Amino acid sequence: MPKFLLLFVAFFLFCLSSSAQDSLWMPLDIPLYLSGTFGELRSNHFHSGLDIKTNNEEGLPVFAVDDGYVYRIKITRNGYGKALYIKHPSGLVSVYGHLQGFNDRIEAYVKQKQYQKQQFEIELFPYKIELPVKKGEIVAYSGNSGGSSGPHLHFELRNVKAHPLNPMAYGIRVKDTQKPVIRKLFVYPLDSLSQVNQSRKRVQLNLTRLNDSVFLADQVLAWGHIGFGIEAYDRQDGVFNHNGLYKITLTVNGLPYFIQEMMEFSFANSKHINTIIDYPYYLKHRRRIQKLWVEPYNPLEIYTQLVGDGSLHIQAYKNYQVEIELADFEGNKVLIKIPVKAHADHSLKPFKLVKTPYYVPVNKTVHFDFAPWSVEFKPHTAYENFYLRATATKKVLSLKNPMKPLQKSYLIRYPLSEITPELRPYAYIALYGKKHRTYYLSGYKKHDSIRAFTKSFGNFVIRFDSIAPFIKPVNFKEKANLTNYQFLRLRTGDKQSGIKAYNGYIDGAWILLEYDYKKGTLTYNFADKKLQGFRHELKVIVEDRLGNSRQYKTVFYRRE
Repeated sequence: MPKFLLLFVAFFLFCLSSSAQDSLWMPLDIPLYLSGTFGELRSNHFHSGLDIKTNNEEGLPVFAVDDGYVYRIKITRNGYGKALYIKHPSGLVSVYGHLQGFNDRIEAYVKQKQYQKQQFEIELFPYKIELPVKKGEIVAYSGNSGGSSGPHLHFELRNVKAHPLNPMAYGIRVKDTQKPVIRKLFVYPLDSLSQVNQSRKRVQLNLTRLNDSVFLADQVLAWGHIGFGIEAYDRQDGVFNHNGLYKITLTVNGLPYFIQEMMEFSFANSKHINTIIDYPYYLKHRRRIQKLWVEPYNPLEIYTQLVGDGSLHIQAYKNYQVEIELADFEGNKVLIKIPVKAHADHSLKPFKLVKTPYYVPVNKTVHFDFAPWSVEFKPHTAYENFYLRATATKKVLSLKNPMKPLQKSYLIRYPLSEITPELRPYAYIALYGKKHRTYYLSGYKKHDSIRAFTKSFGNFVIRFDSIAPFIKPVNFKEKANLTNYQFLRLRTGDKQSGIKAYNGYIDGAWILLEYDYKKGTLTYNFADKKLQGFRHELKVIVEDRLGNSRQYKTVFYRRE
């Protein structure tokens, strides 16, 4: 094919793609305001979409952004709650999370499957022809289900590799004339011999505002291998939320050394978010400083330009002009200018690594015995090698936080022989927290030990749970006439290990109870099926993670 024809085809495909991107239907028919942006730094993951405010309301119509078909439906008590996945002819997938419910056609399909499987939490993959949708069709209603902290719509776009994409690049835009906001700027010595401003530790730099978009930092006197870190956030018009940054550029003497851009990432690598923040600072202050250099164990593909790893090697008798630019998707920018001068304080002592007998290498399995406890780290549990500080008694295992993040859970074991036989069924490993509270760790009993997995460090103890969950009616009384009721609602909960399973029955037939773990409620919708007769028997069974079970039975009256 001639070269000019290839260029024409490429240009045509680009225009077609751009047109498709700009022609997506908006997922809500209200002005869009964001409580969360794409790529925002969250706890152990990047935010994979846009969190769109719904005026603190539930039940707003949610629209399909393009033609397609429902290829996945997932309902869980946490996470995205009720979530809908639509595949489009372009290859894009749109995702709608924290929903209150679906349109009548999809809702009927889901209910039929839930009753067939007799479970509320469910994952479905309809055939292509089962649930087609049209662009602009109401497919669901906004809600607050799952792990949502308030009513909103979580909206995503994904590509054929199932990678989340920035929806703003596909026409989902909001009004934004606000510049990013800088909280703090830091400079770091990156090895034991390097220094900044006569220190071997992280140093905060003061900023002077030159105008509404340019800041000047204090001069940095540095030697050796250094890097910069920024604590900042973005804003949009009409909201007060502190949202994530879109683009960060660091230049040295005019040369781009580091560019981070939030356009696409892989879910498989999302947990590596802890490699791009100052993790010790986060543990202490619960605020995130983004590193403007790339650690050797960081596989993220969010960098569009790097010189080396983005850090600087300060050479003698040289001066450097460093600039950091923060930009949002609409091009609002702020700039920081940082003068750097080579200078060494030879009186500073080198930084020494504190070692312990408990060395955890990245690429090997290690096992430590702290009688009667034991701990095991599999390969690649950590991002980098570290030394663990540990002590143990019969009652408490103390693993001191090495200020290093983990990408996988490690294993803790406790022998059943240390527990009297009558208490063994109720025993579990717990993390001892503040105010004398303990937290159940997900685990199981195998062979001769209790086993639990965790990414946390702290004090671990053995606790016992022999108390069954509670069940109480909320909107009705026993032997009441519920003829005019739309819903039947109960409250349930478990103070120690937490709810594992629940089932409800009316007149011996299984009913769908929707579990809202945030409110601790179980809700049945009388519209699900017609009841025969006037007198009815309700039975609800709730089980916790240790197998303790509670049964609630009552009689009510209802005429259809």
